[in-house]
Amino acid sequence: MRILNTSDGPVEYHHGQPARVINTTAIVEEDLTYEDESPEIVQVLPGGDWCAVVAGEAVALVAFVALDSGRMHGVAIGDDGHIDLTADVEKYPGFTGYKQTSIKEK
Repeated sequence: MRILNTSDGPVEYHHGQPARVINTTAIVEEDLTYEDESPEIVQVLPGGDWCAVVAGEAVALVAFVALDSGRMHGVAIGDDGHIDLTADVEKYPGFTGYKQTSIKEK
């Protein structure tokens, strides 16, 4: 018999029983979803030659934003001339999709 020091205090250890158990934060935090928080930006990618089609007009994209929820959306320059990375062009009235404005030939 041996005595093991654990977080619950000293315990007796007998041959044949598991010597230790490793507890990690994954036990309590593995699949948590924070429902009161909006998705966070994890990466900003250049808009390149992509645009959003809004009410039949092409709106140049400044960037695409990847969120921690796994979603992406396009970002355009706002009416005030500023760039708001949280402003999703897909929410603009009349948004119908994305299109590439010029395809580079090889």
